[in-house]
Amino acid sequence: MHINFKLSVAVLALFVASTGVFAQVKKKPAGSPKSKPTAPAQQLKSTATALPVDPNVIIGTLPNGLTYYIRQNSLPQNRAELYLVNKAGSILETDAQQGLAHFTEHMAFNGTRDFPKNALVNYLQTAGVKFGADLNASTSFDETVYQLPLPTDSVKVFEKGFDILANWAGYVSFDQAELDKERGVILEELRLRGKNAQERIQQQILPAVLSNSRYADRLPKGKEDVIKNFDLATIKSYYQDWYRPNLQAVIAVGDFDPKRVEELIKLKFSQLKNPVAPKPRTEYTVTTTPGTTVKFATDPEFPYTLVEMIVKHPGTKVKTTADYLQTMRSGLFNQMLNARLSELMQKPAPPFLYSNASYGAFIGKQDAFSSIVVARPGALEEAVTTLVAEIERAKKFGFTLTEFERARQNALIQIGNSYKERDKT
Repeated sequence: MHINFKLSVAVLALFVASTGVFAQVKKKPAGSPKSKPTAPAQQLKSTATALPVDPNVIIGTLPNGLTYYIRQNSLPQNRAELYLVNKAGSILETDAQQGLAHFTEHMAFNGTRDFPKNALVNYLQTAGVKFGADLNASTSFDETVYQLPLPTDSVKVFEKGFDILANWAGYVSFDQAELDKERGVILEELRLRGKNAQERIQQQILPAVLSNSRYADRLPKGKEDVIKNFDLATIKSYYQDWYRPNLQAVIAVGDFDPKRVEELIKLKFSQLKNPVAPKPRTEYTVTTTPGTTVKFATDPEFPYTLVEMIVKHPGTKVKTTADYLQTMRSGLFNQMLNARLSELMQKPAPPFLYSNASYGAFIGKQDAFSSIVVARPGALEEAVTTLVAEIERAKKFGFTLTEFERARQNALIQIGNSYKERDKT
């Protein structure tokens, strides 16, 4: 459920003992047939064994540093998905480049060395690839990703896809006339965003939520005055600095010969060059702030009253079986807690219209426990009190074995469904 909001209270604090919230699963009374099973943490041995890599994935690195990942999947037949991933986004922009990571993404579709002006989009549309619906790209704080779905029953069209990815990776033209046309498109995007109440609220709360870090001042949409006034050299500088093979990866998944795909990647991407003096790719983070930060934000055009609490703590990468076990615990915890909140919403006249709480990834190498409640009119205090009480109840008393078994069965069904889809793109 996606909800815009009028009022937001962001509570930010370092949460070190994150696993402490996972209280024990309470057993049934003696005599019950369900009293024997033990808690999942006791059933599964937590180890530091590295997670295995799918043996069907071909992973390689070219001499210039570009990494590739290839996986042959037979379904759907005659289809493939290609991706170009750049470990570069808006976080790397200078003050004079704010918004140009996103602008660069737009320019990749407006002319490259081998596909001038609109030739790339026109070619793909004749091949049955629709811009927007199929062909797409996205820019975030830390990365820019290009997605190219292609048919594989036409060898010419499929192999041309690797030319397209290579052109995006190192040969965007930045034609001045095309750039000026795209400037108007992006300014219109900014204008429409400004009409959105949620967007205006975000502008108020993000500095607090992001601890006034670099992330708070490097939103991918950029700044209007920069978009209006930057020159060609400024955007080319961003592209030349950060679109380089040692920060790029190619991903290919689909119904194809993986050895041939590896040959194509080596052929098309090996000639890409890194800068003679490459800039260091700084890794930024959102730091935690001592104590509790409270931020109020209002907008007259939105009717809801919403409170969000965010408890930040250092993020962890899933590299070992122990890490994976912890993600499973988190997922089960999220399911069980939100099942309780859903039950409360089914009661007559609940104090909130919507509520959710979960662990998950945040921004800038941080994870977070986030909880949100949309209060009924006149019931803000009751709504927040009810949400906090449920969180504290879970923390203090844990969950019943029945709740755990229900969540575990749901998780097993999801895992089973994913496994059945393993050979599909």
